[in-house]
Amino acid sequence: MFPPPVSRSVAHMPCTWTLVAFLLLAGCSAGSGPGRLSDAPPAPEQWKSTRFLDATECKSCHPVHYREWKTSMHAYAQHSPIFVAFQEFIQARTGGTLGTFCVRCHTPIGMSAGESPIRPNAERHAVSMQSVSCVVCHAMATRDGQASSSFNVPIPGDPVPTMYGPYYGHDEPGAPDDPERRLIKSPHRSRYSPYISQGRFCGQCHDVFFTDGTRLEEAFIEWKNSPYARRGVTCQDCHMGRVPGKITKRRELPKEPIVDEDLFPDAPKRHRTTHMFMGPDYSVLPAFGKADLGLDDDGFKSHEQMLEETRKTLFRNAASIRVAHADAIVPGSRLKVKVAVTNSGAGHNLPTGFAAERQTWLEVILRDAGGTVVYTSGDVDRNGDLRDHESEEVRHGRAPLDRDLTNFQAKFIVTGFRGTDSDNISTTNRLLDPVPFLNPSSTASAIMGHPFSARQFKRGIPPLATKHATYGIAVPDDVQGPLTLSVRFRYRNLPPHLLAAIGVGDLRPKLRIVDMAEYSGQIGVSK
Repeated sequence: MFPPPVSRSVAHMPCTWTLVAFLLLAGCSAGSGPGRLSDAPPAPEQWKSTRFLDATECKSCHPVHYREWKTSMHAYAQHSPIFVAFQEFIQARTGGTLGTFCVRCHTPIGMSAGESPIRPNAERHAVSMQSVSCVVCHAMATRDGQASSSFNVPIPGDPVPTMYGPYYGHDEPGAPDDPERRLIKSPHRSRYSPYISQGRFCGQCHDVFFTDGTRLEEAFIEWKNSPYARRGVTCQDCHMGRVPGKITKRRELPKEPIVDEDLFPDAPKRHRTTHMFMGPDYSVLPAFGKADLGLDDDGFKSHEQMLEETRKTLFRNAASIRVAHADAIVPGSRLKVKVAVTNSGAGHNLPTGFAAERQTWLEVILRDAGGTVVYTSGDVDRNGDLRDHESEEVRHGRAPLDRDLTNFQAKFIVTGFRGTDSDNISTTNRLLDPVPFLNPSSTASAIMGHPFSARQFKRGIPPLATKHATYGIAVPDDVQGPLTLSVRFRYRNLPPHLLAAIGVGDLRPKLRIVDMAEYSGQIGVSK
């Protein structure tokens, strides 16, 4: 329990009309909430007796878990300045009808405690600012929904949270005698829950269906329909193992103490999962978590390098490419390059989640013997954007359109009042409604899977599937060989133009590109 919320309105942010309502960032999800820009209603009586456990209390017995979590994206979720900018922008542009849609999964404790979805982070309680903390996952025992969930953590009115996990409590009725599956003792009430080890547990926040029926994120559904789900491989097997992106079942993990050995020297070692929850995102805040980890500048720099290398490992374990081309080419002819991209390791599409803004593309560059670029596709402009129709440089004629660009990023498609379709940067359809109010749809969307006015056109690569791209490159008459061809399959979690549009353009230099797979080869020139 902690002090009641304090109301404060969201300030309007200037932006172009096409960027109306960004509905999610990497894990932004949940159901609809209070309808306007007002504070949440008074907390029910049973909430006032609920104890919202501080993660630092867990740290005393589980220091390793705490250290891993503290710089994870679960701990960072509500702190992200990009997410905060989205949240403020959407609320302001939709008259507050977004409600708790995004923040329920970014600060579940804040929402469970009755904090307003529009309350600034500076006025939120420290425990709610722990974002997706220990108690969020370990005090949740009920399945409240497969997607866009609204859940209470812990159960309202519970003054002593019950902590659920993969082991039976020492005093749990019906617990097996097997010491591998049962705790010896614990300072809190512990209970076994198979739910916490299932993929649908993650799906609560990583599948996002908008209130009008639009499917915004489908990471869980993509996995559920994949060969991995049929084999019994879960989200946790790839994202909580020692090598991100490599399937590791719990029983295959090394045994380590799950509690502090200084406090519990006789505690048995168990198969311990990592709690870094490695995914595509990273902190753009300087030294996020540094103080809590007690690291000096050099120590934290090493820690950040470790996190980035671990993130890169996740990506490199996800995809592979094959490149085919002629061994030699005649000047003045066309060089055909075929690239096959395979989703060889991800249990969901590439890209997934916030796929309409996750950029996953091919960069193809051909150079002559002197290193001069003969051909390029998939490069970026002066602002760091791909040379597509979203590029300011392209729109103003300062850079040519990259007509050969292969980008697996999804697109939001909206329907105009004449019935025609248009590309849009969000599913909020201002072609039909200039002041959209994000309320539940009055008509069923189950048949088509999306409302009549908007949908997401996905171009990602399903698990274990392959997509192809072919390039016809004009080779100059006077080219000097041998030629060098380089191909890179690249990833970026957000495009620079989006950050500028929502008012955080100063963060564009912090965007990182990861090369998931690379190829380099030489091509002879025949005279």
